[in-house]
Amino acid sequence: MSEEKVAPSELRYLFLALSKEWERSILEHAQAHDLTSAQVEILLVLNESGPYSMQDLGQMLLLNRDPFRSVDSLVAKGLVERGSGEDKRKVLWSLTDAGAEAAADIVSADLSLLQDFVGDLPTESTAKLVHLFRSLQGKVTTLGVLEQRFSSQQSPVQEVLAAKSSNEVQINRSSVIASRLRQTLEMKGAGDAGAAFDKYSPQLAERGIEMPYRTWVGLLENGGPVSRHVLAQLSHVLTGNPAYLSTDDENVLKDVENHMRAENALLLAGVTGFGGRGALDAGALQALAELVQKRLNDGA
Repeated sequence: MSEEKVAPSELRYLFLALSKEWERSILEHAQAHDLTSAQVEILLVLNESGPYSMQDLGQMLLLNRDPFRSVDSLVAKGLVERGSGEDKRKVLWSLTDAGAEAAADIVSADLSLLQDFVGDLPTESTAKLVHLFRSLQGKVTTLGVLEQRFSSQQSPVQEVLAAKSSNEVQINRSSVIASRLRQTLEMKGAGDAGAAFDKYSPQLAERGIEMPYRTWVGLLENGGPVSRHVLAQLSHVLTGNPAYLSTDDENVLKDVENHMRAENALLLAGVTGFGGRGALDAGALQALAELVQKRLNDGA
């Protein structure tokens, strides 16, 4: 294979050209809402982990660190709403339902553009490209912002490239998922949002998922945005079943919930001394939980 050649300024202009073309396509898609690049980014950030104060919102933006004018415009379009208070710097800003729908449309357009740009490349080449850009992120001061914004929305490259729609790889917002996640944490006695995050985020990290606390809160309140890959990992950590948090299968829901109830009952028995023999070890707890779960299922 011949040696690759490059001019000193060439890569800079290649990056700029690709970025400008991608941005042009996104703005073309967003014409229905008459959005600017800055407004598109604000919609995405508020969708990902809002609400934000104006000051905190500015810290999360890459294109425009002074969002005042753009936010006012989005309010006028009915896409963003403000909380109570007189000081714009301290009041919290969040998306309306229309704003959440617009953000989901932008994510869908981003997926289509990504597939258009790299769809002709082998999956391995695209994976290497992602790895290369991630390696270069260390030279960018906004690295932490990118990690906070996108870590919970990531999916395996092959799944992203094969998806026919963004909904196949990502859930924007779901009241069902939010409610089921809160119910699961309550059934497991995980405590408030902070205590549950402290308990389960290390287990997610062991699976390669770094979930910021704001994203965790967003999942509890809005049910997303989150990739189906991350949601499956979270579901597995919480319940042992990767499908539970997103499934519509009543049999799966009943089976997992009965198992959690059985675990709770037996754990309580183990803590207080089951039959006077002291606490149950993990293996005994699992076996007894399965037995109680079977009795619950048979009696349902």
